[in-house]
Amino acid sequence: MVITVFIGLAIAWFYYGNINEAEDPRVLEAKIIYKRYDALANLKNYDEILVLLDSMSNIYKQYDDYKESYEIAVVYNNKAALYLTIALFETEEQQKKDSLFALAKTEVEQCIGIYQEWLVKFGELNEEQIHKRVTSIYQKENPVFQNDKIDSYINKRTHDMILAQKETPRRLSVSYTNLGIILRHQDQIDEALKTYKKALDLWGNNLTAENNINIILGRPIREQTMLEKLFPEKK
Repeated sequence: MVITVFIGLAIAWFYYGNINEAEDPRVLEAKIIYKRYDALANLKNYDEILVLLDSMSNIYKQYDDYKESYEIAVVYNNKAALYLTIALFETEEQQKKDSLFALAKTEVEQCIGIYQEWLVKFGELNEEQIHKRVTSIYQKENPVFQNDKIDSYINKRTHDMILAQKETPRRLSVSYTNLGIILRHQDQIDEALKTYKKALDLWGNNLTAENNINIILGRPIREQTMLEKLFPEKK
């Protein structure tokens, strides 16, 4: 049975699109590294993509305020997506597929856990509360912080986290969709259905999750409407 997939390798990480002097210098290298991602994906250079993602993960893990942040969760989801892509489109050997699905599941489950914890900690905070928490981080002595840019770091990080409050439910929906794909290919159909439904609860416009449910239940695929194509939901 053909499965509609939402791999996520082409998901725009909008918060990497505007690297400027206000970026946290501790993780700036991770954001610079990611600039190579699209080119590597287009070339299907999967080995280098994995090295790139691991490098980003290692940078974030150095800092307590990033090691369980939404940024590192995105890295885990993209690693899961990478393994899924190879399993579904780049190998015919079943044993290798099974191994890749297992790797993908480990990564995406870590991703989901981090997103959920991040939403518990930060999802309901207002801007003033986030600003206060962020300020305590950047007021600590750190040789990489430039004193005349502390306010810029604080404001940029606060802005990014406010934006993440809006976007993380959709990112979590994408991660559940990827988990559903894995479960489906591991013949765990009931669990896959539950996972796709979780994805839809988080983001009602997740057409990929909806169509995976439709396929499993033998329903017609719902095509994207003309209005949805002309006015896609903003990232």
